[in-house]
Parts: sequence; structure tokens; C-alpha cells
Amino acid sequence: MNRFKLTIALVSFCCLFLLACATKVSAATNLAVVSSVATQPNLQQTITNTLRTNPNLALSDIRVQVEDGEVDLYGEAQTGFQRALAQKFLENMDGVKIIRNKISVI
Repeated sequence: MNRFKLTIALVSFCCLFLLACATKVSAATNLAVVSSVATQPNLQQTITNTLRTNPNLALSDIRVQVEDGEVDLYGEAQTGFQRALAQKFLENMDGVKIIRNKISVI
């Protein structure tokens, strides 16, 4: 019975943690955004806002380029985790077909 309760508690904690990570919280970050001309400006703007308002990302000189649902990300991240996280936040976004993550780790 104790093992069952522990398993339920662990699964609940993991769900809460993932929910907290996925929640968009507005916070000031050191994200510098340079927009580019795209065929889908609304999608590009949505992606830019998603990356800018995420407090878990510390990206600099980020550039987003969108063409026919294909997203190219350029810039610098402090860790490989932040680089991967930037892509992860965009994977289930409507209109995004392919993500080419060209963010470098400094």
C-alpha cells in the first residue's frame, strides 16, 4: 500500500511540474529579438512572443524566420537544455510543420 501511495504521489508531482513548466508566465528576460521578413507574419509574431515571454529561456540575439510553416531559429543559448527547450515550446504550435533549431550554445 505504501508503494502505491508513493507512486501516485510521484506521478502527481511530475504532472504538476510539467504543468508549471508549460505555463506561460510573463517575465523580463534578456531576450533580444530581431524580426525577419516572413510569409507568415502572424505565426512569426506568435513564436517570437512565446520565446520572449518564457522565463525559463535565456536566449540572446534570437532570430525567427518562418516560411510555409517551416521555422528556422537562430541565436545563442546559455545551455543545451535551453536550446532544446526553445524548440520544445514550439513543437505543438498551430501552423508549425518543421523546426530547424540553429541556436548555438555559448
